[in-house]
Amino acid sequence: MANLQFVRSAALRLLLAASAVSLASCANKSTAKTSEADPAAKPASPAASPASTPPIGGYSINDANFLELGFRRDWTAFPYLGKRQKLQMLVPAGDVVLGLETGTTVTGLETSNGAMRWANELATPLTRFVGLNREGDKVLASSDSELFILSAINGDVQARQGYARVVNTQPIVLGNLAIYGTTTGHVLAHRTDLGVTGWSFLLRGSIDHKPVLVTSLQGGDSVVGAISQSGQYVFLSAKSGRPVGRGEIFGGLDTDPIAAQGLMIAAGRDQSLWGLRPEGGVAWRIRCDLPLSRQPSTDGRTVWSQLGTEGLSAVDAASGKVLWSNRVVEGTVIGIRAGNLVVWNGSLVLLLDKDRGDIIRSYVVPQTAMMLTDKFEDGNLYTVSDAGVVVRFVPRT
Repeated sequence: MANLQFVRSAALRLLLAASAVSLASCANKSTAKTSEADPAAKPASPAASPASTPPIGGYSINDANFLELGFRRDWTAFPYLGKRQKLQMLVPAGDVVLGLETGTTVTGLETSNGAMRWANELATPLTRFVGLNREGDKVLASSDSELFILSAINGDVQARQGYARVVNTQPIVLGNLAIYGTTTGHVLAHRTDLGVTGWSFLLRGSIDHKPVLVTSLQGGDSVVGAISQSGQYVFLSAKSGRPVGRGEIFGGLDTDPIAAQGLMIAAGRDQSLWGLRPEGGVAWRIRCDLPLSRQPSTDGRTVWSQLGTEGLSAVDAASGKVLWSNRVVEGTVIGIRAGNLVVWNGSLVLLLDKDRGDIIRSYVVPQTAMMLTDKFEDGNLYTVSDAGVVVRFVPRT
C-alpha cells in the first residue's frame, strides 16, 4: 500500500528533520555575534552583501541585513519535499506552520521551533491544490476537485468531500462555509460540516482570484466580493448567497482583490485601481498607464499598490486620494515593522518610510522563492528558499 510506504518513510523523515533543525539551531547560536558585527550590512544598498551566517540547507541568509530591517532569525526548518518537488504554499496558522509541496504532501511544522509535527501525502502529483486553511483544530486542504479535512494535531485525514464544481481559487473560510471561485464563473459556498453546496452565484467568465470578505453585517452575516475575468463583480451575503450589489469593470485581474473601509479594492488589467462599494457602485478609480499586476495590500486604512510607472504608491482607502508615490520602488508591501513598510518584489526586500515612501534600507535576498508575514503589523517574517528551506524571523527587540 502507498500509504504504508509513506508512513514508513515519514518516520525516517521526522528523524532527519529533527536532526536538521538541531544543527540549524546550533549554527544560529554559534554565529549570532558575527552576524550583528558584520559591517557589510551597514550600507542601505540594493547590492547583496556577503552572508554573515554559513548556508543552512544550501540557503544563504544574511542575518545582519535582516537585523537592520528589524528582524532576527528564530529558526530554520525543512518541510517534506519529494524528489524534484518544490514548496508551493506556506501558511502560518497558529501553533503550526503549514507547507504544501507540488507532490501534494502537506507538512505541519511546529511554530515554536520549526520541528516537523507531521507530514501527509494527500494525492498524486497530478492533483492541483489551490489553498490551505486552518479552522479550529482542522486543516482544510483544497484541491480543485475535493476538500481534504485534516487534523491539525497529527495530520490524519478526517474527511474527503467532493465539490459540486471544479474550484479555481483559494477559499475564504467563514465558519462552516468555504467560499471559492470556479472556472465556470460560479462563486461557490461549500458546507464543510455536511460536504454539500450551501449556495452558488454565477458570473460571466472564469474566477481566477479568491473572493474577499468585505464587511460584516448585523445578525452575524458578512458581505463577500468576487470578480471574474470578464470584469463582472458581485457582492453577496455569505450566509445565503443573496446578491447585495453588482457591476462591471473593464477587464479581469492578475491579483487577488482586497478589502478596506467597507470597499472591495481591485487592481485591474484595465490599467485602473478600483474602489467598489457593496451596493455595486464605484467609490473611486485611479487610472494608470499600465495594467496592474502586482498584488496590492492594506492595513485597513491605506492601500499600497503599484500604479504603473508611478511606482509603488499609498492610497487613502476611503477617498482614493494618492498620498505618495515612489517611482523607483516596485513590489508588494507584505507588512509593517516598527512603523515602516516591508516590501518584497521577488528578489529585493526594502524598508520604506510609511508616511513618505522614502527608502530606508534595501537588500538583495538571493535564492528566495517566497517572503511573507503572519500578521500585517509587527508580525513574524518567513522566507522560503528555492529548495524549500523555511526560515522564520521574529521582530527584533
